[in-house]
Amino acid sequence: MEDKDKQKIKNYAIWLLSRQEYSRKLLSDKILLKGASTTYAEELIEWLSELGYIDDARHCESFLNRQLAKGLGEKRVLMEATKKGVERTLLLQTIEEKEIDWYAIAQQTYDKKYGYANKDLDYQERSKRVRYMMYRGFSYDQIDFAIQAQDEN
Repeated sequence: MEDKDKQKIKNYAIWLLSRQEYSRKLLSDKILLKGASTTYAEELIEWLSELGYIDDARHCESFLNRQLAKGLGEKRVLMEATKKGVERTLLLQTIEEKEIDWYAIAQQTYDKKYGYANKDLDYQERSKRVRYMMYRGFSYDQIDFAIQAQDEN
C-alpha cells in the first residue's frame, strides 16, 4: 500500500470522526471498505485511540442518547447496538449509570404518536398500538403503563 493511499485513508478516518462518534469496530469496518489492509487499519485505529479521537465509552453514550431521542425502548436499543458495534456490557453499564426511566420514555413515545387520537380503543386498535410500541422496543408492562397514563388524562 502506497503512502498516498495511506494518507487518503487516514484523512477519511479523521473526516468520519469529525462528523460523529464511532466505535473501534465500526470505524475499522469503514476503513477496511475503503481498501486499507488489516494491519494498517489496526495501526490507524490504535493511533486515533491514543490521540483520544476514538473512545468506545463516549461512542456508547452518544449512541444511547441518539436512540433515546428517537423514543426507542431498551430491547430495541440493545438490538441496534449489536448492529452498530457497540459493546453490550458497556451499553448496559451506561444505561445503569444514567438510571433511565423506560416507563417515562414509553409514555412519551406513546403520547407523541397517539396523543390526539381517540382514547376509546377497541380490541383491534389497541392491538395495533401495542404492536407499534413493541416494535419500538418496549415491554408489555411499559406499554400498558403508557396506555393507562393517556387514558387518565
